[in-house]
Amino acid sequence: MKFGYRDRIVLLIVVIVLILSIGIFVFIRPKWEELNTNKQVKKNLEGEWSTKLNEFKLIPKKQQIINEKYEEGTNLSKEFTDEMSSVELGKFLQDNFINIDKFREDEVELIETVQLGEKGTSSLSYYYYTPSIVTYPLYEYADLDGSLAKAAEDKMKEANLLGARAAQTVGSSGSVIHLSINREDTMELLNAVNQYAADHKDTMMIDSVILKEAEFNEDLLDEDEKPNKQEAKEEEPELDEDGNPIEKAPAQNDEEEKDIPDGVKPGYTDVQISYRAYYVQAPTKPEVGPPYDETIWDGKEWRAVTAPAESTAE
Repeated sequence: MKFGYRDRIVLLIVVIVLILSIGIFVFIRPKWEELNTNKQVKKNLEGEWSTKLNEFKLIPKKQQIINEKYEEGTNLSKEFTDEMSSVELGKFLQDNFINIDKFREDEVELIETVQLGEKGTSSLSYYYYTPSIVTYPLYEYADLDGSLAKAAEDKMKEANLLGARAAQTVGSSGSVIHLSINREDTMELLNAVNQYAADHKDTMMIDSVILKEAEFNEDLLDEDEKPNKQEAKEEEPELDEDGNPIEKAPAQNDEEEKDIPDGVKPGYTDVQISYRAYYVQAPTKPEVGPPYDETIWDGKEWRAVTAPAESTAE
């Protein structure tokens, strides 16, 4: 079959169109689609990079907040007693409040071994004052502009906010001290606990004080031994006819007439004191990293840095 000139031209055009079509669909179109995909990926990555840069710029602020929270937690923990085991707590009580020179001089006795509880937890509620708001019909009628209601609301604001807060759980441990002690030394022991807590910024308290005899058996003491005894006024001596003082017979000793029960020490009684200390864990030191420098992104060196590969445990 012989093609004419016209047929050869048509055939050549068809072949060229076919080659171009195949080239477009096989080579150019995939590359075009890949280019569009890469453009979208680039756009997404630029958005992510912009977000990351903004996050990096927040690093100094976050470092500051972390350090402030650490300092706040550390200062808060200093307001509580240092955490102690039961053995350490027993030694602490003995050294600071029981085995002291005055108690030895006054023959204060530890009736039983100090009862020590294991460390546990306690719930501490917020302490706040709730003001009293008194209203009545004439009071409400007098509030023509609503200012009285607003003032009452402002007055109750702090109490309402603190009342909505939940109680906090902290660590604690308690003990019971059982002593044969007099009135003065009992008050000195209670004051010593309060003074120690104030001086050392410790959180400790006396839960209860139980006295076997509220008057400390002071009625069994001699008159000159009783505490807070008022000195009797000196009386003028009685004179005889010649003006000489008349000697009075010595007063009979009342101690012989007092019936002191067995095991009772005049001026002393059994006192049971429940003591409790509260602990709060101090925060651990956070690692916030070095200060952030924005100029590290100015060069291209950081582009060659890759994250270290995670080691796989065998």
